[in-house]
Amino acid sequence: MDEIVETEKILSDEERITLVDALRAICNKLHWKPGKDIVHLKKRRRMKNLSGSLTDYEQVIYNIVRNVQNIVYLYDFMGTHYYAVRGFAANNEWIVIFGRGGLMETAFPPQNIDEYLERRGFIFLGRVEEILQWTKKANT
Repeated sequence: MDEIVETEKILSDEERITLVDALRAICNKLHWKPGKDIVHLKKRRRMKNLSGSLTDYEQVIYNIVRNVQNIVYLYDFMGTHYYAVRGFAANNEWIVIFGRGGLMETAFPPQNIDEYLERRGFIFLGRVEEILQWTKKANT
């Protein structure tokens, strides 16, 4: 429990609300930048991460972000916060990266996910279920 309290201190109250809103939004409906859904799908096919349709790709993403046991990270890119959920889908460990409002950035299975996260400075925040509890605590 102490680890959860410590990770909450990484973000301000406003930033925590922004994260929870983004996580809820992406769990509800995927939103891509115009045309980026097809660009990312084609890349996943080219990389042989997927062979299916956009619906299949989006189902992989939903399976990851909706699994309350999966892990959430913060990624700060030049002052802009992005969020990532790490989990297994399609027999690989994937990372789903999204921004404010749940806007999709990308989803893919890095060759070495631990190295990928560490090299880019992703910060562990907690499990999906713990993150979603943040607003419940704030409202009590």
